[in-house]
Amino acid sequence: MNRSKIMGATALASVMAAGAAQAEMSIGGLTIGNISDAGNGMSQGFSTNSIYVSYSDSLDNGMGISSAMSIYSTNILTGISIDTGMGTVAIGNNRDSAVDKNDGNPACFSLGSCGSAELGAWVDGDTLSGNSIAYSNSMGGLDFMITRGMEGANVDPVMSYAVGTSLMGATVKAGVTSIDYKDTTTDIDPSFVTVSYSIAGLNLGYGMYDSDNGSEETTMGVGTSMAGFDMGIQFASLDAATDVDMMEISVNKSMGAASFGLDYTDTDEAGGTANDTQNWRFGYVVGF
Repeated sequence: MNRSKIMGATALASVMAAGAAQAEMSIGGLTIGNISDAGNGMSQGFSTNSIYVSYSDSLDNGMGISSAMSIYSTNILTGISIDTGMGTVAIGNNRDSAVDKNDGNPACFSLGSCGSAELGAWVDGDTLSGNSIAYSNSMGGLDFMITRGMEGANVDPVMSYAVGTSLMGATVKAGVTSIDYKDTTTDIDPSFVTVSYSIAGLNLGYGMYDSDNGSEETTMGVGTSMAGFDMGIQFASLDAATDVDMMEISVNKSMGAASFGLDYTDTDEAGGTANDTQNWRFGYVVGF
C-alpha cells in the first residue's frame, strides 16, 4: 500500500473504533418509476433508482458531523455536513443550490413527478453551481440557506439564497439565485415564492417561478384525502414566448413500503392545437 492508502485506512479504522459507541449508520433505497401513454403508445421510465447510505457521529469538540452517500446509475455522490452549533456547513459533490433545495412545488400532488416549475425551463442555478458549499441555520423563526458555487469557464461563482418561515399557519418559502456570466451572456437573477396551507382537510399550494429571462410560471392546486386515497388537482400557467396552460389530476394510494398513483395531465399550448397533449401516467414508488 502506498502512503495515502495507509493513511486513509488508518483514519477510517480510527473513526470507526473511536465512534462505535455513539455513531449511527443507516442504509436505504428508493425506486421511482412510471408507465405512461401520451397517445402514441405506452412507454416506461424511471426517475430514481438509488441507494442511500448515511453516517453520523460527534467530534471531540462536541460538534456533530454526518456523511451521506447516494448511489444511482453510474454516479456516486457524497456530502459531509458539520453542525457547528451556529449553523450547519455542508460540502461535497451532492450539494444542491439553496434555491434548488427549497423550490419544491406545493401545488403538485403527483406521486413521483413533482419538482418545481412544471412547464418552463426553470433556472435554479444548481447545474451552473457545480459542487456548492452550503451554510444553513434557523434564527428568529426563519430557516435560511446560502450556497456558493464553483467558478466555471463561462460563469462566476453562483450565489443562491433561500428562506422559509411559518406565517399565520401557512408555510412560505422564497429564494433568489445570482448568475453572472463572464462573456456577453445576459446575467439573470431567477427567483421563486411558494406558499402552502392546510385547512379543513384541504391542502392548498401556490408557486411562482420567475426565470428572469422572459419566462414566468405560476401554479396553484388543492389536495385532500378520501376513502384511503390521496388526491389533488393542479393548474399551471407559463407566461413566455409561447404561453402554455396545464391541468393535472392525481390520485395516489399508499400501501406501506410501496405507493402507487395515477395522473392525468392536459397541456394546452397557445397558437393552435398541434402541440397540445393529454397524458396518462401510472407511477410507483418502492423504498426500504
